Amino acid sequence: MLEEPQRRMVLLGQSGPQAKSLLDLIQKLLDSFDLDETRSFLIKILVELSKRSGLYPQRLLLPNIDIRGDQVDGGTFGDVWKGDLDGRLVAVKKMRVFGSRDVQALMKAYSKEAVLWAQLSSPYVLPFYGVYCTHDPSPRACLVSPWMDNGSLPQYLKDNSNANRLQLMLDALGLEYLHLFFPPVIHGDLKGVNILITSDLRACIADFGLSIIAEDSNIHFTVTATSNGQGSIPWMAPELFDHINPERRRKSCASDIYAFGCVGYEIYAGRPPFSEFPPMMAIIRNLQLLRPANTKLDDAIWELIEKCRDTSSSSRPNASEVAQQLRCHPDTREYQLAPVYVWNQKKGAT
Repeated sequence: MLEEPQRRMVLLGQSGPQAKSLLDLIQKLLDSFDLDETRSFLIKILVELSKRSGLYPQRLLLPNIDIRGDQVDGGTFGDVWKGDLDGRLVAVKKMRVFGSRDVQALMKAYSKEAVLWAQLSSPYVLPFYGVYCTHDPSPRACLVSPWMDNGSLPQYLKDNSNANRLQLMLDALGLEYLHLFFPPVIHGDLKGVNILITSDLRACIADFGLSIIAEDSNIHFTVTATSNGQGSIPWMAPELFDHINPERRRKSCASDIYAFGCVGYEIYAGRPPFSEFPPMMAIIRNLQLLRPANTKLDDAIWELIEKCRDTSSSSRPNASEVAQQLRCHPDTREYQLAPVYVWNQKKGAT
């Protein structure tokens, strides 16, 4: 059925109990069997069906969360609260609704984020506990993950001037795990505030709201439009602003690498790129970043940051090349590196 485009579109058009049943089946297949190349296909189907139907596999649903106190943080589409899940302190990202906003569209966006995030497992990626639906008069979906007392990367750097910056750069290369995942995952919104600091002072990537699955020449089917134009301007690669060639505006592994270079600048400068200018001015004037006055930033790391931020997407290194350069840095040998778990088509999780 999945191999025939017309029947596949019938599957993706299901809703209600039928869509829920299919989501449960596909998730169970992914959880239970070594599916080799079929795995990539099934994940893509799972994410797309969830996004279209606004539903989740049953195993992702959490029965109850005790939400504590007041809101502690907020973003464009969600507010973050502290909560308690079976004695564990958790972050509860609750969908934000603005008056007449299309609630159904937001539910579908949250479904896609939850289902994709749930497939990931790495020391460098924030764990995903599941989805909690509130019991309010207007129920809302909440995404639940561990609570991080050390907050996001910018806050941690502000509070800890002696932070191990090279270690944080190495950890932020959880991007390598995403790009080597099967199928590859493009984060789409990598920046300091979307990197959280664990209790043992390691960095892990969070917020997969704008993430997409990379195109695969072996997987062809029409999907609903993705919001490739969204993102955070100072971390967005130049090609994403190309108004002449729409194809270049599609997020890619290369645009993630550009964002990683900007994160590297954040780590050593202690501030976002071009923070002294209005966001679009740096793009319009094609301004160059000045090297931060940080004695811990050596020539090799600065050269790598500049390579990642090359204006030509084809000239940027890939995530594995960046990781290799960082791991070969003379100061890296003193750090304990967690393994990078990669889904191998032949061997499964390795």
